[in-house]
Amino acid sequence: MTAPAQKPGRSVQNYRTSLPFLAAVRMLLKIDDFAIDLAADATNHVTTCYFDERTNALKQDWTWWTPHGWGWLNPPFADIAPWVEKAATSGNHIAMLVPASVGANWWKAWVHHRAKVLFLNGRLAFMHDKPTWLYPKDCALLLYGSGLEQRPNYDIWTWRS
Repeated sequence: MTAPAQKPGRSVQNYRTSLPFLAAVRMLLKIDDFAIDLAADATNHVTTCYFDERTNALKQDWTWWTPHGWGWLNPPFADIAPWVEKAATSGNHIAMLVPASVGANWWKAWVHHRAKVLFLNGRLAFMHDKPTWLYPKDCALLLYGSGLEQRPNYDIWTWRS
């Protein structure tokens, strides 16, 4: 049995990841900054180098920035499957924020035994044109890249100190 298809286009897809969460991720990865933001726009990018809708990261070669460190990916939550597939097969170090949708087909195909999964303890706040609001669902940080798929690959991360 397959999960029902999502209904894309019914919600805002370009919320900005909160700065405190990004700082915690950078500290976790022991990096000063990300090499690239793979799904951004001029209002929500987390580093100066980014792909937007026009440059479409899903159609780009992701190998050029491999030696430069970690990529950041907060994909549109309405259609996550192509993003996790590309992250899982790219061979790059990618930190990816997603809803913790463990029952979804994309999770089974492209996350389970392919990424190091950190379930987030503490709700995430997102920013947009309205005041910051808490996302109502559990989220996970997926870490893709060489050596990160080892077992056990699931953990809980209390990202706020």
